[in-house]
Amino acid sequence: METSAMTTDSGLYTKYLKDFTAGDVSLHRDRMLEFVSDLTTQGWLLANFTWDYWYNNSYLVDKPAYIRDASVAQCRLLLTAMTRLEVFSPGVLENMRRQGVLLAIMERLQRLEVVTSDKQVAFITR
Repeated sequence: METSAMTTDSGLYTKYLKDFTAGDVSLHRDRMLEFVSDLTTQGWLLANFTWDYWYNNSYLVDKPAYIRDASVAQCRLLLTAMTRLEVFSPGVLENMRRQGVLLAIMERLQRLEVVTSDKQVAFITR
């Protein structure tokens, strides 16, 4: 699943880059719901999610720089937790966007996509 989802990340990154870099300008709630819908449709949200797993990795949202070395699984975990928290506490995703966390996640996934693509090419050519 990770590899197929990774190939679609460029589209998400490009589609939402302007939104994630909007600074203090508030995004319309519908735009954030569209992002959640795209995450769901493209398989980025974890089906087998546990809050214990979230708590063990929640430190990643303290600073966007922490996400620089996150794995695909950790990025998916963060996205899943934030979208679930959004249901009970509207504004969580907007807050994470303003703090740079959503941008950091999407940039990390973008970098991982390049690395994975390079590895796939090397594997295929052998």
